[in-house]
Amino acid sequence: MDNKVIVISSNEFTEFLRPIMERLEKMEAYLYKKDTQINAVYSDAEAAEFLKCSTKKLQSLRNSRAIGFIRENGGRKILYKLEHLLEYLGSNEMKKKR
Repeated sequence: MDNKVIVISSNEFTEFLRPIMERLEKMEAYLYKKDTQINAVYSDAEAAEFLKCSTKKLQSLRNSRAIGFIRENGGRKILYKLEHLLEYLGSNEMKKKR
């Protein structure tokens, strides 16, 4: 194996790194967006829209404890984590017959 030394200017090196840095920045933005989605909370209307159901149906699911939720400071405001919504969908998924 031959070892070779390549000499380039700092400008050439910067140009070489530019596409790599751009890709890293895009990856960072994607991961940050994904993290904020995971930690997002949804209102009644947003959760109902996510589940494609009415807010009355969502209230019924909440009353029967079929779906998790957060009651803010023991008050009237109800919030749902993405985890609650996905867990509910997963528990009601019908597997295909083999």
